[in-house]
Amino acid sequence: MAPSMDIDGADKQEEKPVKKAKVAAAQASASAESAAPYPDMALAQDIHRLTMIHAGKLSVDDATSITGTKPEDLLERVMLRVGAGSSKPFDDVIKENEEKYKAIEKEEGKDVSKVEAKEKEEQVDDSEEPLLNPELYRHLQSTLAYNSSSALSEDQLKTLAAHNESILAILAEGVTKAKEEAGDMEVLHATMEIARYQAKTGTKESALAAYENVLALPKLSVGKKLDGHLEMARVCSFWGDWRQMKDVLEKAQKIIASGGDWDRRNRLKAYQSLSNILVREFEPASKLLLGGIATFSCTELCEYPEYIMYAIITNLLFLKRTELKKNIIDGSEVLQVAKEIPVVLKLANT
Repeated sequence: MAPSMDIDGADKQEEKPVKKAKVAAAQASASAESAAPYPDMALAQDIHRLTMIHAGKLSVDDATSITGTKPEDLLERVMLRVGAGSSKPFDDVIKENEEKYKAIEKEEGKDVSKVEAKEKEEQVDDSEEPLLNPELYRHLQSTLAYNSSSALSEDQLKTLAAHNESILAILAEGVTKAKEEAGDMEVLHATMEIARYQAKTGTKESALAAYENVLALPKLSVGKKLDGHLEMARVCSFWGDWRQMKDVLEKAQKIIASGGDWDRRNRLKAYQSLSNILVREFEPASKLLLGGIATFSCTELCEYPEYIMYAIITNLLFLKRTELKKNIIDGSEVLQVAKEIPVVLKLANT
């Protein structure tokens, strides 16, 4: 199944400035900041657009207008991101990734708060880091007929697969070390590292299995269970399995019924709203989107102007114009991002 996040917007080319200055409502919350950077949903949207172009369902002109990039350039950028990147030689990328995870393994078993503080301090922009994902690369190479001279060879893809297995072995050693030398939080941290590496470099099945191992840990709090389910939902969405995404979120809803903080409750609603869009359940999506305008913090899913765009479009179908204007269009949060979504606001005011 092709990776996809089928929530494109006509104002995509206008969204780029948002990263420079997000409005307060779009700031990531504490639990959102700790969310895994993978799967990357912006990458999923690019993959979906390329799939639509290749299938003849999206014209080259429209695609260029949406992304601000020619399809052939977008394809090259996506394949570099899924593979080993372009800034360094292939062997150097492999070596650096191995050194990175060996360093992480040395930290496992230590005070998890200190480990997380160090990770946050050293955190870099993940938006350009290559995924090193051979299975996804092969799938896209076949699906999108990618035959560039810069494409990774089959031998290189096999090298990536072997490398990822070695990294997973290193991370598994970290889990063992944490169990022997530390406590439950350190074991959780080490086990989560495996799940997140699988979400980055593996298949949907391998990632979900790794997250199930996280959820099977004893003494797991409601909050941590919710975090695991939300990351599983993103894995399902990235790979285009929207029904399974909905099933995962239904399990999360049952868990949060027994507790959970307001931040995670609001984040779950944001996930549910986009899940409903993906399975064409627009009325429940519209209500959740409307309710989340002032509390949205799931920047790992989409940027705030994009979320507002979904809220406006879905509520156009169900709210009276006067209610739409009062509850959304004239809202202070919406007015702050109005310049980022001019086409949608013009439609709403027509």
